[in-house]
Amino acid sequence: MIFKKFKKHLTITWTRLNQKNTLSSIAMHENETLKRVVEAFSNTKNFSFTREDKQAFERCESIRSQLLQDETVVSYDIFGSDKRALVKDICKIAASSKKECQFLYALTKVERKTVVLEMGTNVGISGCYILEGIKNESESELVTMEGLPQLCKIAEKQFSGITSSSKFDIKQGLFGTTFPAVLRGAKEFNLLFIDGNHQKEPTIDYFMSLKNRISSPAILVFDDINWSIGMKEAWEVIKKDPDVNYVLDFYRQGIVIIDRKETAKNVEFKLHLSY
Repeated sequence: MIFKKFKKHLTITWTRLNQKNTLSSIAMHENETLKRVVEAFSNTKNFSFTREDKQAFERCESIRSQLLQDETVVSYDIFGSDKRALVKDICKIAASSKKECQFLYALTKVERKTVVLEMGTNVGISGCYILEGIKNESESELVTMEGLPQLCKIAEKQFSGITSSSKFDIKQGLFGTTFPAVLRGAKEFNLLFIDGNHQKEPTIDYFMSLKNRISSPAILVFDDINWSIGMKEAWEVIKKDPDVNYVLDFYRQGIVIIDRKETAKNVEFKLHLSY
């Protein structure tokens, strides 16, 4: 465990020391989506947001604060488990961090029309940030997937306080049922946040299937790419896929850009967003 933590911090330290050179290398590429993603990264890293953006963040963090006090018991019966957990503990352990959510918000600004797929609604914190980012864009929307019915209800309540229900669609149910239904739908996504099943084979399968349901260019964000050996192996497969043009490795999150007009393939950069 100690060696694992040491290796993690050594990797992050090395990335931070080389970040200026990495950003210079990225600047040599002419891909517009890559440039906008890096701009979103820089804005998040330096907290270079407008007053309106910061007010949106405050609203989302107010929701997080409320959920961190919520002692409602959540049942995992749908997964065939007798596990129980408090909402406040789920929020504390599983919700995306403030910085990661701000980055997702910034990514919603990369394209004017942003159609988002989120796999793993949880209590809805990241979804709140996404909706704050797209709520004023008439053609933008969020489709989000969650297995636990109670979490879907919690997320729906938070989402409804941000924007009209026409801007979001919460798919409740096991991914084995809801994911095929999403794939059969007419929507093509250009921003995807994969944070639902932290296992190697399902993660790879999601990626391979979703490649056929994206508009180009598309940004795919994978959470917890170093969470386990299986996730590390899945990330290695994904970032080397022949359809991937650019890869941004944040250590915890991995971003791939698929742009069918781009000739560069599997170009990887390592950056540090947050611990």
